Amino acid sequence: MWAPSSTSDPAGPAARARRRAAALLCAALLAPLGAAADPARAAAAPIAPGWDFTLPTLEGDRFITASAQPGLVLVNFWGVDCPPCLAELPLLQRLADAASGWRVLLVATDPPAEARRALQRWRIQLPGVRGGPGVAALMRAAGNARGALPFTVLLRDGAPCAQHSGALDEASLPALLARCAPPLQ
Repeated sequence: MWAPSSTSDPAGPAARARRRAAALLCAALLAPLGAAADPARAAAAPIAPGWDFTLPTLEGDRFITASAQPGLVLVNFWGVDCPPCLAELPLLQRLADAASGWRVLLVATDPPAEARRALQRWRIQLPGVRGGPGVAALMRAAGNARGALPFTVLLRDGAPCAQHSGALDEASLPALLARCAPPLQ
């Protein structure tokens, strides 16, 4: 099980507490008795009707409204101290770079400066927004009752069409995307 280092943190006790909470959420996903072992827990709650958000970008220069994004959008909630979150970032970047028709929007659960540093370290160029203090409520409304990270919501023309708790990989991502494929004409 992954746990953060106990060395001193120059960011202070509040930052350590946030990191510890994020680490515990990530560790819960990796626990051997997690959702994969209990199918009843694996089913996410339904997404609340009208689920949407308007959040500032990580740079703070503008706001992004989820429902205003055209086409297919993957919204990924992530944290800098969540190893599964960081591991899936390159996969999400490849999805956005491909001619797949999918756009990717990252919702950071950490302060903007920390999120920007992590994205730079991983060479991720996806647009990101600040989850802020209401990020847990936003995830709960999207069906993530435990607040576990990573968490993904798919939108088709601004409306939620699927969600996924846990890390995405080369096998699970296409299956998730297929749940929101545009109807055949």
